[in-house]
Amino acid sequence: MSQQQIIQKTKTAAQPVIRSALKKLHAQGSAALKPQPMIDSTTSGGGSAAATRQKWKRPVVSRRIANDLRKAAIRTGTYGTYNPEIGVGWDKAWDEGLFGSGSGSNGETQVVNGGKINWMEIRGFKESKRERTRESRAQRIEALLNVADEKIVEYRQSRRDNKPEVGIENVIKRMIKRST
Repeated sequence: MSQQQIIQKTKTAAQPVIRSALKKLHAQGSAALKPQPMIDSTTSGGGSAAATRQKWKRPVVSRRIANDLRKAAIRTGTYGTYNPEIGVGWDKAWDEGLFGSGSGSNGETQVVNGGKINWMEIRGFKESKRERTRESRAQRIEALLNVADEKIVEYRQSRRDNKPEVGIENVIKRMIKRST
């Protein structure tokens, strides 16, 4: 191998791998997250005239991948800045493609969805049944523990009461009762 080939290999090995979705977002901006209209000119069955109709091309970057990239940027602390050389971060302008126009030109938050509040902001996540019923189960257990000592005493007393009396006289009386 020549020295130039070795240098070229080390240069390409040292360059970080940038995800294609980040490259497309850098090149196209928030338009990569929105579906694009396109005009489709096809001829209908028997007619010679071309019928034109509008179709929609799906977004270049899917919402799932964009959300994954955004969450990764938030976790790593690079949200709000994007470095195109190493392909790290998330530009805040790309949020418009994901969530619609939520901020005005001067940085103020605009009312989106007609002033409606997102139901997830009010109610929160569903969680598992175990987590949802945890407090009521704890209260039920505490109430049962309060009366547990009394129930134990009652149970032991009833067991003692049900036992036959000891002694030879009582054994003979029982034998006589059974035989008659």
